[in-house]
Amino acid sequence: MKRFLLVLLIGITVVLLLLVGRHRLIPTGSSAAALVPQETAFFLQIPDTIKNREAWHQTDLYALYREPAVQEFLSKPAGRMLKQGGLVEAWREAEALRMREVFLATNTFDTLRLVGGFEFGCDQKAATGIIETWKLRLMARFPGAQRTTIEYEKHSLDVITAGISVASSFAGNRFLVASNVDDLKTILDRIDHRAKTPALDSDENFRAAMKQMPAKCGWMFYLQPKQLVQKLASLRAQNGRSGEETILERIQSFSHAMTFEGGKIKDVEFTAMPRLIDGKLTRDTLSNASADTFLYIASLFNLQQQIDWTQQSSRAPILQQLTGALSGAGITPDDWKKAFGDEISVLGDWPANTRMPTAVATLAVRDAIRAGKIVRAIAETYGWRSAALNNVQYFSATSGVGGLAISPTVAVTEHMLIFGIDPAGVRRAAAQQPNASPLTTTTGFKTSVKAVPEPQQMFFYLDLVMLYSRLDATLRPILQMAAAFVPGFAEGVDAAKLPAVEVVTRHLSPVVAAQSYTGGGYRSESIGTITVGQTIGVAAAAWIGVLALKNETGTVLKGLAPSSSPTPSGSALSPSATP
Repeated sequence: MKRFLLVLLIGITVVLLLLVGRHRLIPTGSSAAALVPQETAFFLQIPDTIKNREAWHQTDLYALYREPAVQEFLSKPAGRMLKQGGLVEAWREAEALRMREVFLATNTFDTLRLVGGFEFGCDQKAATGIIETWKLRLMARFPGAQRTTIEYEKHSLDVITAGISVASSFAGNRFLVASNVDDLKTILDRIDHRAKTPALDSDENFRAAMKQMPAKCGWMFYLQPKQLVQKLASLRAQNGRSGEETILERIQSFSHAMTFEGGKIKDVEFTAMPRLIDGKLTRDTLSNASADTFLYIASLFNLQQQIDWTQQSSRAPILQQLTGALSGAGITPDDWKKAFGDEISVLGDWPANTRMPTAVATLAVRDAIRAGKIVRAIAETYGWRSAALNNVQYFSATSGVGGLAISPTVAVTEHMLIFGIDPAGVRRAAAQQPNASPLTTTTGFKTSVKAVPEPQQMFFYLDLVMLYSRLDATLRPILQMAAAFVPGFAEGVDAAKLPAVEVVTRHLSPVVAAQSYTGGGYRSESIGTITVGQTIGVAAAAWIGVLALKNETGTVLKGLAPSSSPTPSGSALSPSATP
């Protein structure tokens, strides 16, 4: 898996290089937001394409990308990309434009109605030549495309129609494009100061969100879900459920920005909405983290509230069965509130001598007797067995779930409800006494937690060095088999040139994130070699890729295996008779 994970990490590097590696850090409150209407539902902005490259070149991820061993490993896939040429050529042309204030926006989610544009730093003649080349390529893809010119005020609009319309125009050193001619005219009116309607930068929700964004960023996007909420309310009204409210309807806006900080990549997110849970994160379960803990998550989460909302919006039989079990045992919502707290956590451990990690999830317990009664009622509904050991109640599934060789187990202690699919891991967590965690004393943990504000609602920590090292040891055989048996695999990747683990891990650092409620919404910060969102993307891609490789490798190996033949009676391979 080492080579596969490395490809994914480097893939993130290349994407960032292509998208934001050339963007100068400038204030998020830029003039691009003054060009789109106030009711804009989605707004994406890449502020500049000059100085940010210097900051990108100082990151750990870029240092990993520039490692000689990594460059040698990437030579074969990079060569294939260069042969294809289209993407690389377009990027080089875009680089020559020296783009600033790049933006893309829409005021509707119903149709493909987009507006966008950028400022160019090169001379007008060079910019016109490059953009004309792009237009000709577009028309070459659609042989029946038609091209017309519309004169509007002092501007000339170039309209290409090929199933959809693409209208574009120059306004000074700006190039503007839209999928609707009227939308392009509206932007030109704003530039020429003819527009009478307010722009996005005057919207109160947008201005409040921008106050929570970093002063300088590589990219930023803003989402206003008002239209989605209205459609959802209309659908509920049609189904006779107009009195219900979902979490989405509480969200006034969502914004996200990415920047570079001290060689790391940083994400800042802000969700404007009312506070859902009162309280402050304690992170008491950090005392259960061991020296082999690579993942720790703690968050405030009102589980009873989520169940209530889910029941209101869902008619799922499993929820109806769960509600019936609790009611039959005489358990009320008030019992649930008194039994459990609002803090949940997840701890992932991966000892060096094991092939797979183990993980447990915990929920704070206020009243162990009530908590035990609730869990027992649910467990009995699904036929789970129960046992008591050292004042801890255990509930376990009697067989695997969904045909998998796992045994879900729940333990209820004086202070925690613990859930896991490995009974041994659940027992270890239940037996562990609160003490100074080896994790919290490590340099990586102490340094990384200082890079984010004190968390009030959520905390996330991931040790990338440990995770990558363990994945390499576990999944390397899969890639070796793929290189040997999967057709075409070796054409894109030279397995023999895969860098050593140390080459990769010396550029990795922990990923940490914190969330608090401030300024009328939930503000999150994530920082590391890559951020939490990027980590989740890499993990998802890695999981999908590994499953694909395993399936393809297994199919090839099955085809290579000799055909089966009847085994002679009495052979050593014959199953013994069962009395």
